[in-house]
Amino acid sequence: MQNLNKQLKEGSFSNIYLLFGEESYLIRYYRDKLVKGILKDSPEGNVNYHYYEGDNATEDIIVNQAQMLPFFADTMLIVVCNSGLCKKSSDLAGRLADIPASTKIIMVEQAVDKRNSLYKYIKKNGTVAELSHKNDSELLTWVASYLKRGDCLITARAAKLLIAKVGVDMQQLTGEMEKLIAYAGEEKKIDIDEIEAITTTTLSRRIFIMMDYIVSGNNGKALELYKDLLALKESPMSIMALLTRHYNILLQIKDLQSERDDHIASIIGVPQFAVRKYRSQASAYSRVRLLQIVSECVRTEEHIKRGLIAPQTGIELLILGF
Repeated sequence: MQNLNKQLKEGSFSNIYLLFGEESYLIRYYRDKLVKGILKDSPEGNVNYHYYEGDNATEDIIVNQAQMLPFFADTMLIVVCNSGLCKKSSDLAGRLADIPASTKIIMVEQAVDKRNSLYKYIKKNGTVAELSHKNDSELLTWVASYLKRGDCLITARAAKLLIAKVGVDMQQLTGEMEKLIAYAGEEKKIDIDEIEAITTTTLSRRIFIMMDYIVSGNNGKALELYKDLLALKESPMSIMALLTRHYNILLQIKDLQSERDDHIASIIGVPQFAVRKYRSQASAYSRVRLLQIVSECVRTEEHIKRGLIAPQTGIELLILGF
């Protein structure tokens, strides 16, 4: 991100970019910033701006367009989204070597293979940016800054609660913060009460709460919360997948229990502030039991998909078994 910010500030751009990673908000943010910075104008209606996505982003189409000279401008800009060309075999890397210097390309991909020839070409000749979730302190700073732009101040404890309820996805956080800005009224101050009153608790957060009930032996409350999720039209298979993921995380926590919280967070891909809670839940199980539970989750999911057991019944039996 530092390299991207430097280029945007100086107005000095690479000929080709690759943006990818788990943080879709940041990918869209930097894609749009680069487009405006390179074109020095809005892309809408701009004859020197071309966008290709998915099946329309073929190797031949990209190369043919890239060889065209800009019309009464210095730059031709091509944006390519989700082409899959950075994870499959192609000749695009070799063919890009001959395109005019006036052509610039921004590639946005969901997944890449770092052994791929196109990935290696962009890394050598352009700019590759892997945009992942921010760490805890960065995310808290970003939340405070975003709300400040809406003339709102948020307490540190409220910011932490917001992230705990919503998660680390910046797009989801943006939606919730816009609701908070509208709700704050003339006071323009956001604390615990405002977070509890207006923000939506994500499914993964509800699974976390369900796990607290399970670990404490309160299966009745866990089943009650599960039925509440069904009443809210949550898919049983989505709940099943998150339960399996959660127990996988607990198993990894158990294996990494001697490591620091920040190191565990970076390896597993969870917020650092959540690691202590995961540690607490993992401590209720032996490693052998966690392995058994993960196997039970996988087996139950397989039985559901094969029609051997109804989804709702299978998950209820799992919760009782946990």
